[in-house]
Amino acid sequence: MRQFVLIGGGHTSASAARALRKQGFDGKIVIVGDEVHAPYQRPPLSKDYLSGSADHDEIWSVSPDWYAENNVELRLGVPARRIDVETLGVELADGSTLAADAVLIATGVSPRRLPGVTSSAVHYLKTLDDAQAIKAKLREGLRVVIVGAGFIGLEIAAAARSAGADVTVLEAAETPLEHILGKDIGDIVARIHKDQGVDIRCGVMVDAIEDTATGVVVRTKDGTTLEGDMVVVGIGVTPNDQIARASEITVGNGIRVDEFCRTSAVGVYAAGDIANHAHPVAGRVRVEHFDNATRQAQAAAANMLGVRTEYTDVHWFWSDQYDYNLQFAGHAAKWDEIVFRGDVEGRDFSAFYLKDGHVVAVFGLDRGGDVMHAKTLIADKRSVDRALLADDDTEMTEIIFGKEEPDEEDATPAESSPDDFQRVARSGQVTEGMVRRFSVEGTEIAVARASGKVYALHNLCTHLACHLASGKVEGKGLTCLCHGSIFELETGVPINPPATRPVRTYPTLEKDGQIYVKVS
Repeated sequence: MRQFVLIGGGHTSASAARALRKQGFDGKIVIVGDEVHAPYQRPPLSKDYLSGSADHDEIWSVSPDWYAENNVELRLGVPARRIDVETLGVELADGSTLAADAVLIATGVSPRRLPGVTSSAVHYLKTLDDAQAIKAKLREGLRVVIVGAGFIGLEIAAAARSAGADVTVLEAAETPLEHILGKDIGDIVARIHKDQGVDIRCGVMVDAIEDTATGVVVRTKDGTTLEGDMVVVGIGVTPNDQIARASEITVGNGIRVDEFCRTSAVGVYAAGDIANHAHPVAGRVRVEHFDNATRQAQAAAANMLGVRTEYTDVHWFWSDQYDYNLQFAGHAAKWDEIVFRGDVEGRDFSAFYLKDGHVVAVFGLDRGGDVMHAKTLIADKRSVDRALLADDDTEMTEIIFGKEEPDEEDATPAESSPDDFQRVARSGQVTEGMVRRFSVEGTEIAVARASGKVYALHNLCTHLACHLASGKVEGKGLTCLCHGSIFELETGVPINPPATRPVRTYPTLEKDGQIYVKVS
């Protein structure tokens, strides 16, 4: 019996294991990890979990029962040390060796630490234990100093402020998120936090952090001192490439892999935060996003099985801060201009980053639908009309697919078919690759078409009740615009987290140029 070893006990390994089973692999799977917890989703740690709106059971990558039910062994609390690249034997820290026919390295990253700082009041956020330690301290009036105004730092700031803490954020750059979003949009995000009472100080570098009788004092390089009860540091990460170095596998800002997630060692693959991947659109890049960990793991699993699969997905991530949903897709190291769409002052807009006439990235503030649809423009490297992008009255679907027939969102007066189906639309209103919202007998449904067939699902995502009709059809799945959950169109079963519960589906019927749905 063949055996695959997945090194790293996180979400990437869980996603790869699930993909291997779904693709028919009947051999043994062993997941090796240094943490004692089963694989879990990391994004909620600085969002829902930290704020208290999600508990332990809601953040698992897969149900804890899934591993035993699918013959997947968890070897937790015992990290892997080396791979014999000739035999593919995986040597563990306890002295044992696991035989393998293929190996996936998914060891992720570790937080970059402030040198010389040892105070117990200083925290970093990467693991579930880290989140629990921070969460246990959060309370009204707590003085929290956050070092670093990246997405993790700002999400922690939002959670801490929502808990009633007094929050100060120190950022070395002149604007939060400037290296990702640019100064203009970084300023908008900063104003969201300032409006919530967060003290954001930019152009500030930390010199030292010292314990005091009542907490800690943070000293900056310009001579300023700041007292606090807790410090959380979010100043970037470093790839956990130690096992690759020990195994003489090529590294360089992570573990270098080709377009098929293959490392320099035959039979050894890498995916997730650790993988420096040769992407056909973005170029060589290492991406630290949850969605990438999920999808890249699926591609790696296919290649481990010998199914040649190039990983080409457009990179995408989200961030929840206060009542705002922020999303970003693509990769924009450089851009010529930014085209805005929507109400910038009202904080309901999307921004398209253009390079040489085509969209290379997009940012959305409460505009998940725009971001999801723009992924198609990014993948196609398609030249676009700037005026149409900026015109909020022009649907994104029109920009991508062309102008459609006039739409009727709600069902026309119900017409019965033989089996109590209700007419919801003309066939031409739901074209290939489209999803649209309709209402039938007071029930909101999303009607989609893929490979010529029509499907109907309840319109609310089971994760946070976002509207699925604003999402995107991808293959035989429907992607939610808010957090990237993908539901199988046929069954409603989630095939991509964070959603873990299926969405209801309804029978459909198409005849004589009309679409019918049965909801009762």
